[in-house]
Amino acid sequence: MKPILALLPILLAACAPQYVETVVNDPQDLPVRRALFAENPEGLHEAFREACDSPGDKLATPARGIVQCRTLPTPDFAAFLLLEYDGALKTPTVVMQKQQRVADAGPDSAVIEFSYFAEVPQKSGTSRRIYYKDRQLDQLLDQMMRAAGGETFD
Repeated sequence: MKPILALLPILLAACAPQYVETVVNDPQDLPVRRALFAENPEGLHEAFREACDSPGDKLATPARGIVQCRTLPTPDFAAFLLLEYDGALKTPTVVMQKQQRVADAGPDSAVIEFSYFAEVPQKSGTSRRIYYKDRQLDQLLDQMMRAAGGETFD
């Protein structure tokens, strides 16, 4: 389990994109990494929660089976997001989301999905999600899930 704990802080830090976003028009373009687990990966859940402990990090559970680590972007990236996406003068958030789904592979099996995005508060009061793809982050997520005993797939 120690390799997972070592990878999670790197993953969360890598969640800050290099000013390249993907405008998502098709849900299939969302940056989601998936893995099938024969048994519920409790260690992965625990490691995700433990890794979300930096100053300014907040652990949120917006729905059943979804856990988010919400972090503050660097000041220059926050300014970029606000200017590029016509944001309100509120701090944007970078989100790493883990979602667990029921799998048909057995009674204890589960599909774990990781996704990442930035949320930019809009002047209308809602937030706009900015999805981006990061090949290195995708590879790290896949490695982490395989190390936890999952079989990755698209």
